[in-house]
Amino acid sequence: MNKIGLFHLDIFSCNKSVGLKTIFIVIIMLSLARCEASAQTKTHNSINVQSYHVRIEPNISRRYISGNVIINFSIVSHMDQIVLNCGDLNVDKIKGNSVKSFHQEGNKLFINIIDSDQTEYEIQIFYHGNPSRGILFLPAANQMYTVFSTEEWMICNNNPDDRATITTDLIVSDSLTTIASGIFGGQKTLGNKKVLSSWHQSTATPAYTYGFSIGPFNKSTDNYGDVSLNYYSSSYNTGDLHSIFSNTSDMLQFFEEKSGIPYFQSSYSQILIGSHYQEMAGFSVLKKGYGMLVLQDSTEQNLISHELAHQWWGNMITCKSWNHFWLNEAFATYMSAAYNEHRFGRGKYMDNIKAYQEVYETIKNNGNDKPLVFDDWSNPSSDDRNLVYFKGAYVLHLLRLKVGDKAFWAGIKQYSQRYYEESVTSKDLQEAMERSSSVNLDTFFNKWVY
Repeated sequence: MNKIGLFHLDIFSCNKSVGLKTIFIVIIMLSLARCEASAQTKTHNSINVQSYHVRIEPNISRRYISGNVIINFSIVSHMDQIVLNCGDLNVDKIKGNSVKSFHQEGNKLFINIIDSDQTEYEIQIFYHGNPSRGILFLPAANQMYTVFSTEEWMICNNNPDDRATITTDLIVSDSLTTIASGIFGGQKTLGNKKVLSSWHQSTATPAYTYGFSIGPFNKSTDNYGDVSLNYYSSSYNTGDLHSIFSNTSDMLQFFEEKSGIPYFQSSYSQILIGSHYQEMAGFSVLKKGYGMLVLQDSTEQNLISHELAHQWWGNMITCKSWNHFWLNEAFATYMSAAYNEHRFGRGKYMDNIKAYQEVYETIKNNGNDKPLVFDDWSNPSSDDRNLVYFKGAYVLHLLRLKVGDKAFWAGIKQYSQRYYEESVTSKDLQEAMERSSSVNLDTFFNKWVY
């Protein structure tokens, strides 16, 4: 598997003997945009969004979108301005009874509102743009998909601590299929061979978990209990898609058991498209070429399980700030190894852990080790990102060794159930593990986390 992405990591060679490690590298290389986009904006705690209703009409050949979003939100009383994230989008107008004026500065949208005792608001923002990030357009294949930076296709509050529901309406050619966060709500014919496809997610999640994919996809389906499993690609036939994602049901069962929490909605979709990997609420996109790797070696499941693990750790149990980003990514990375242990045995698990440790030791030997809780995540280096994923996953392995399997998995379950649909810090994890093990973990967390 060739190295691809935004920069080169020279930790590993790319021969077959370290194919698994190469997959881990791809996770990092293709997750950078989200980390960088998140770092560009500071937390704005005064706004609490309850819901978004976005309508987007893309033009794939022109790499262009036009849209509008209705935002319902609350604020602290007696405020005269709110701030939202707008990426490189151009705002045309804003409707709302309390809106006085607005202006854009960089990737921020400043909206002046009438100062009153009112705390609940609804505004509608109209915008357009040719996003250079956040959406990938593939005109030759008549495809597009979102990746990492929600504010590049929808005005929003991208603070990871702000959760909201979302309805997504996509106006596309009637020859194309849409997949988006939430549950498919049907189509409406608009004329001119266009349809409006609607998706609604009733579970509140952070804005960075929203997204959609559009294209002329083949589709394979499966079921896990009452959960509909959907697999899409224009590059693989239905039989190949079923083979590539054949372990999805088993993964869902495994993560439900380890978290103690059922998967949160009635469908989960996976799309092989383009050259990125990202989890979104209710679906994931995976690099088109990854499917061939799985067909060649059925044990290469780490990216499928990593993105699926995020449906619990990351999407539903979310770091309170990007300084604690390891609680999202280390958990998904570790859980992919834990799933391999369940599915393929202890040897596969230890191969994963050794790969994580090798990344960490290389960074440490180069003098670039840092705490997992960052003082500043505004400009993370490649080593910083690798620490969040791989040192973090290795530390979870060491924590398991320290407290023992029974206490470790009991702690994971307690942590997951206590903070489901909430935002967390590293202290929350420490306290859950101390309760499950009756062991004081100050020394361990001070050494490895803080």
